[in-house]
Amino acid sequence: MLAVAIPDSSLAEEDTLRDKSIKASRLARIFAIFGINSIYIYRDLSSDYSKDRRLLKLVLEYMDTPQYLRKRLYAKVKELKYAGLFPPLKAPHHKPYIRLEDVNIGDVRQGVVVKRVSNSNNASNNSKYYVDVGLDTPIPLHISKDEHVNIGKRVTVVFTSRYPNLACRLAKYDEIREYWGYNVITAGSLSSLLTMMIKRKMLIIITSKYGKNLKLHEYEIVSNYNSNKYSGVLLVFGSPYRDIHEIIKDEHKNIKQFTSDVYNFFPCQNVESIRLDEAILGCLSIMNYIIKKIN
Repeated sequence: MLAVAIPDSSLAEEDTLRDKSIKASRLARIFAIFGINSIYIYRDLSSDYSKDRRLLKLVLEYMDTPQYLRKRLYAKVKELKYAGLFPPLKAPHHKPYIRLEDVNIGDVRQGVVVKRVSNSNNASNNSKYYVDVGLDTPIPLHISKDEHVNIGKRVTVVFTSRYPNLACRLAKYDEIREYWGYNVITAGSLSSLLTMMIKRKMLIIITSKYGKNLKLHEYEIVSNYNSNKYSGVLLVFGSPYRDIHEIIKDEHKNIKQFTSDVYNFFPCQNVESIRLDEAILGCLSIMNYIIKKIN
């Protein structure tokens, strides 16, 4: 499992809703490219970034949503005014339209739980719930007694029968064999997030210009990753204006209290500063190389 942590000040460099939205959409593309499973948005206590935090989470979740579900889930959200400028994600869970006749047993799609539609081709089915999966009609969703779904919520389903008696059920984790997008979680302070990640046995890697030269210490990451002590990797980024050490100092904490894995991924940078989206792209590229090399 590969996760990232970014501050709610990630969009602070941009002045307008348009520019903030486009930057957030670029970040979504980067996270999907490298198969990020979870994105944690922690609080930068230097100012009130609540509006940026909401927008960042909204755009990231919107980008992760298959296009055929966006109108149903985000029809009246004014902050998505510039959604037409966002690049398509085209991740594996963004399935294209197919005819009902071409759906096979075992196919997996994302959908939204909807109320039963009386004029559906499957109206004779006794299912209590239906799912809009971007096809010509909502599909009956069969759930077991210990399962629970809510109208209007996204779910992943697997088809259990073929047309004209199409039906589906909730997919199990091991039935999803492709990259299936990311979760966006708003966290509290950086120190509280790191504390939680330690309890979850995540390998915490801090990106910082004050860190150790990654090229000289790559073996440390390889050794830790191979040790089976950790459930996954969390890559932590600072803000466009402040390093991780400065951010956590506001909380009267020190990074050394949480991890010694602090690395400079750009030890020979030839520019005064590296933008956050550039840093994330570069760091994830290097981590992808290291992880693939190990595996």
